[in-house]
Amino acid sequence: MTSINIIPVELNHPQQQAVEHTEGPLLVLAGAGSGKTRVLACRAAHLVNSGLAEPYQILALTFTNKAAAELKSRIVAMIGPEGVGVTAGTFHSTFARIMRREGLNIEIDPHFTIVDADDRRRLIAKNALQSPDDFTAQGNEPLDIIAAEVYRIYERRLERMNGLDFNDLLIRPIRAFREHPDFLERLQKRFRYVLVDEFQDTNYAQYVLVREIARGHGNLCVVGDDDQAIYGWRGANLGNILDFERDWPKTRVIRLEQNYRSTKPILNVAWSVIKHNMKRRSKKLWTVKDDGLPVELIEAVSDEDEALKVTGYIEEEHIRNNRPLNEMAILYRTNAQSLAFERALRSAKIGYKVVGGLRFYERKEIRDVLAYLRLIVNPADDVSLLRIINYPPRGIGKALLTDVQARARAENTSLSQAISTHIADPELSPRRRNILQKFLDLMGGFRNRIGELSFPDLVGEIITKTDLKSRLETEDKDDPSHAESRIGNLNSLLMDIRRYVDLNPEGSVESFLEEVSLVTDADLVDESVAGVNLLTLHSAKGLEFKVVFIVGLEDGLLPLSPRDNNTRLEDIDEERRLFYVGATRAMDRLVLSYALNRFRWGSPGTGLPSRFLREIPPEMLKVKGDFGYTMKHGSGFPKRKSRASLEIPHYATMPRDSKTASRIGPDELRKGLLVKHFKFGLGVIVDFRRNGFESRIDVDFDDAGKKTLVLKYAKLEVVK
Repeated sequence: MTSINIIPVELNHPQQQAVEHTEGPLLVLAGAGSGKTRVLACRAAHLVNSGLAEPYQILALTFTNKAAAELKSRIVAMIGPEGVGVTAGTFHSTFARIMRREGLNIEIDPHFTIVDADDRRRLIAKNALQSPDDFTAQGNEPLDIIAAEVYRIYERRLERMNGLDFNDLLIRPIRAFREHPDFLERLQKRFRYVLVDEFQDTNYAQYVLVREIARGHGNLCVVGDDDQAIYGWRGANLGNILDFERDWPKTRVIRLEQNYRSTKPILNVAWSVIKHNMKRRSKKLWTVKDDGLPVELIEAVSDEDEALKVTGYIEEEHIRNNRPLNEMAILYRTNAQSLAFERALRSAKIGYKVVGGLRFYERKEIRDVLAYLRLIVNPADDVSLLRIINYPPRGIGKALLTDVQARARAENTSLSQAISTHIADPELSPRRRNILQKFLDLMGGFRNRIGELSFPDLVGEIITKTDLKSRLETEDKDDPSHAESRIGNLNSLLMDIRRYVDLNPEGSVESFLEEVSLVTDADLVDESVAGVNLLTLHSAKGLEFKVVFIVGLEDGLLPLSPRDNNTRLEDIDEERRLFYVGATRAMDRLVLSYALNRFRWGSPGTGLPSRFLREIPPEMLKVKGDFGYTMKHGSGFPKRKSRASLEIPHYATMPRDSKTASRIGPDELRKGLLVKHFKFGLGVIVDFRRNGFESRIDVDFDDAGKKTLVLKYAKLEVVK
């Protein structure tokens, strides 16, 4: 074993304690930006370098591929090449690999297909380890009975196609623990030390997995932060971290409270909000970075005005302060909020990228190629077969496919098997028999080439023999540029596969399909691409940016509430944690914003500033706005300065292309619209009285203040 320093990096005292506590259960309460990844990597290195474990005896579980790769690279940097032997990955990818390796021992076909979000109907009950019978027993309501039957049908179809959905990747190993005790015993003996990152995000099934593997030796180290538990809506159980000592009475608890990411003003604002949650572990972040810009609050008339003002801040940071665009992020509660910011950024000619939009591997032409690959690996994959059996068109029409599906149901077989049986039917016409046989021959030929061709060459052959590129040109004959873009996506897929093979010499078609099926939004943030990051607060988890804008801070939006405003206290607590996560993504500058008027549920409405803003002491916020609105509603904000003393956001003074403006007419009047006056400059419409061209309009100009103008003489232009 390589002889190097046991811990070759500098650690603070609590971090050192977490690394050196090697025996027995350990709970590390790691606040945002407190160096938890460093602790996990150093702990693994310490176990190996001190001779307590071989690399292969360490199991490290994370929630994103990006986090797993970062953890693995740090371990390798500290202990050398043998560090690749550490099993580090997401829960889903790790147990998918274990089941492929152990499949025949636990009655699982190792060539199973992972059924992704677009190919399945997600059933929430599975997160709680419920079977269809369990689900039925819970209620006798008609909808419950229907749901249970749908659940049974879904399970039968998954079994027939040799498919596992995301929940199965966790449930099936647990079932195997009960049915094959020797399987669990092998895992317990192999993984003598279990490390879990982001423990607050684990659901019941994930907790059972780590509990059972660590039960024998008790060497379970979990790292997490209950203040960042934001996934209750998808089954995460906050009780896993709050009640950890109940299952592990000898647990040592260590708190990491020194923050290395954010400035003191940012941490103070985050703390002032999160401390209002009742169910939380006692801890408070601190930093030696005492200096820093004050946290700012933008008051906007409308969502459009909000987007323009935020864009102004971005222009200021980028042009005047030379800040790279990819170091900035706009965080919002719902995806629908991105539209106004996209429009404003395009108008200002500022590059941006929307995280969590249509992913590369969700594009139709890419999914078509992946369907061919999945069917090659797993002939029982009915979902993939239905996608490509007649794409590109090969004469297998709806009537013929219906006959094949009927045979599959009658014989309880996969569609591939049903096709083989159908071909032997003497009543089948020669033309139909020939068409089906050609399809089977095509897929069989691809399957035989797996051992003959490299992975990239196999994909190239699929694209060529199916003539996919010509098909795309035909489909987009009226839009050649779109066809060219889609063909370019196929070329990008080939390049990505080549990169995958270079990085994973032992990787297989199955492992590649597994990786692209389990990718998350956080894995897709490409920090090398220039552009402001637009993403939801949930997608921002695990990331950090120099400058962060948290927008839409209004009651009903953040915290989010349903249309009937029937919000539970625990939901508000999770929304408060979501704000805390967003705020602690910021390293140097944090800007908050809310709008007085916003379109929601398809209609305009007036909102109140978020209750979270009202939890922040007035002296912690530098307010940019002069609407008097927050004072009127008793928010506790400081008194406003006179307009002359206010700092005007820079968006008002930045040059804009005159082609983006058009003369406004009486029918276009609406509050919140950004307009331009030849003398007063940029302003926002705050009120109007429509009367044809005798209409009067109140505009709040950034430099001249509020003015009442007669529309037909005002010569106002709409800024788009």
